[in-house]
Amino acid sequence: MLFDMPWIDYNRLIETHGNFAFTGWVSLILLALFVFELSGSLYKGTIYGWLLSGMALCSWATLFTTPFAATHHFSEYISLLYILLTYVFAWRFISGIRKIVANKAIVMLSVSAILCLVLSSAGTIMLACLFSAKSLNAILYRDALFGYLHLQYNGFFTLAVFAIIFNKIDKKVTDKIRRRIYVFSMLLCLSILPSMFITFLWHDTNIAYHIVSIIGSLLLFSSLIAFLLTVFSLRHGFILLKPVIRFLIFSSMAFFALKLLLQSLTIITPVNIFVFGDRPVIMGFLHLVFLGFVTLFIIAYLAQKGLLNITKSFTRFALLVFTIAVILNELLLMTQGLSELFVIGTTFFPLLLWYVGILLLAGSLLVAISRSSSGSLSR
Repeated sequence: MLFDMPWIDYNRLIETHGNFAFTGWVSLILLALFVFELSGSLYKGTIYGWLLSGMALCSWATLFTTPFAATHHFSEYISLLYILLTYVFAWRFISGIRKIVANKAIVMLSVSAILCLVLSSAGTIMLACLFSAKSLNAILYRDALFGYLHLQYNGFFTLAVFAIIFNKIDKKVTDKIRRRIYVFSMLLCLSILPSMFITFLWHDTNIAYHIVSIIGSLLLFSSLIAFLLTVFSLRHGFILLKPVIRFLIFSSMAFFALKLLLQSLTIITPVNIFVFGDRPVIMGFLHLVFLGFVTLFIIAYLAQKGLLNITKSFTRFALLVFTIAVILNELLLMTQGLSELFVIGTTFFPLLLWYVGILLLAGSLLVAISRSSSGSLSR
C-alpha cells in the first residue's frame, strides 16, 4: 500500500498471508492442543500425528505456491487436500471425544468448534468456484467470504479457545462455577449460526434475515453477560497466575469481551453498513479476534505450560513487545476506520501500520528466539 512494487502481485500476497496465518498458525496449533490437551487418550492414536503433519505440510506448500502465477494453480489443489484432511480429523475427533471427555461444556464447545471448521470450508469452495468461473457476482463473493470468516473467527477459533480453557481448569472449579461455564458455553454455541446472518445485512435482505439476526445479536449479548459472570467466578484463580501470564490472559479476554460487544451492536443498520463497508474497521475486527484474543491466549497457554520460559527476562521482554504491538495495531486500525467515518482520513495511517507491522514481526521473532535460546520449563 505504501511503495511502488510492480514485481509483486499484491492480491496474491494478501491471499498467501491469510492462508498461512490460518492454516500454519492458529488452526494447526488449536487442533494440536485439542489432541494433546483435551484428553490423554486422544494423542495415542497415530492418525492424529499423520493428520497434523499433513496439515502442516499443506500450509508450507501453499506458502510457496500461492504468491506466484506459475504455481498458483497448484496451491488450489493443496488447499483442497488440506480441507479433506480437516474432514478426516473432524470425523475421527468427534467420534472419539464424546467417549473420553465427561464434561458436557467441553464436549459441546470442542465438537461445535470442529463443525464450524468443517462448515467454513463451504465458503472456501464457493470462492474457488467463483474464481474459476470468473464470476463478477459481488454479493455471492462477499457472502461467501464473510460466511467463511464468521465460522472461522466466531466459530472455530472462539469455541476452541474456551474448550481448551475450561478443560484446563475443570478439576479446580466448583459445581456452581461449572454450571455457569455450561450456560456461557451453550449461549456461545447457540449464537454462532444466527449471528452469521448479521454479516449478510449489508445488502438488501428479507425480513427473515433480520429476525434471525436479531436473535443472534441477543444471544451474543447474553453470551457477554454470561462471560462476565463466569470470569467474576474465576477471579481468585486468575490472581494466582504469574504476572506476565496474567497480563496476557487479561488482554486476551478483554479483546474477547470487546468482540462480543461490537459484534452484537452490528445489528443496528447504520453500524452494520459502516462496519461491513469500511475495510480498516473489518481488518480491525479480524485482528482483534485473531491477534488480540486468540494469539495472545495461545501464547499465554504455552507460557503456562512451560513451553515458553517466563523465568527468563528476555522471554518476558519478547512477550511484552509482541503484546504492545498487537494493542497498537488494533488501536491504529480502529482509529483509521473512525477517521474515515468522519471524513478526516489521512495517508499517515498506512505508514504507522507499517511501523507497527515491523514491531509485530520483531515481537514474533523475539518470542521465537526466546523459545529456542532459553528452552522451556518442565510440564
